[in-house]
Amino acid sequence: MRTQLRPNEQKLMETRTHWMTVVKPFLLLLLAVAVFILCQFVFHIEGDLGGIVRWASALFLAGAALYFLYREIYRRRDLWAVTNLRVIDERGIFTLYSKESPLEKINNLSYRQSLLGRILNYGEVEIQTAAEDGATIYRMVTGPKLLKETIAQCREKYDHGANAGK
Repeated sequence: MRTQLRPNEQKLMETRTHWMTVVKPFLLLLLAVAVFILCQFVFHIEGDLGGIVRWASALFLAGAALYFLYREIYRRRDLWAVTNLRVIDERGIFTLYSKESPLEKINNLSYRQSLLGRILNYGEVEIQTAAEDGATIYRMVTGPKLLKETIAQCREKYDHGANAGK
């Protein structure tokens, strides 16, 4: 996590984008490997056309590998963290994005999971805050129910702690 914690702040949970987000890039990479092998070793096209086909297959493989690598690095850098004071959303490789939702501003929490999402443990979490932006939806979250429950528990503890001081 790149966001610095404040004094007396503790990170209670961290989750990332689910691995399903890299399935399509991975399948494209497998296709590129198959095309490369076929063009380099199976099909024997002679002349200039053969050279073009071999170079094109190599470029396709390199592009697919770079795309898969980019998506995987992005997935690893796309995270949500819950602390005893706030919810932090971070993402980005070249351009960094960070959004914080203080616990006292969170009004409603919900999560959704499709059937496949329940089987593979991913879904989306919606946080409604008092801010003008309204709701924030976190998509393809690993463990959406755990994220929602952790935020709810932290909000409850925060509310009890704030009311105890009054």
